[in-house]
Amino acid sequence: MADLAIKTKKLNFRLEQVQDFTPTPMTLATVIYYSGYHPYTLEKIYTARMSGEKQQQRQFFFWYKREFRKTIIRELKAINRPDLIQQIFK
Repeated sequence: MADLAIKTKKLNFRLEQVQDFTPTPMTLATVIYYSGYHPYTLEKIYTARMSGEKQQQRQFFFWYKREFRKTIIRELKAINRPDLIQQIFK
């Protein structure tokens, strides 16, 4: 999600809203969501399912909002990615 935040920042996007993924039958995205694997590559893909997990991801879309800054920094430090902190907040 941090990588996506960096990409949207570079495009000068400041998102105002995002929509939760709604699984749709017979789609590749739904297969990935339910199985946790990409069916063509068998790559394991993390999918947020719980409300709290989705909120943790969602905050990265709103990196520019002051109320999310501390939690984004804390999460990136927890996964040992201070390099991403610099890219998001420089």
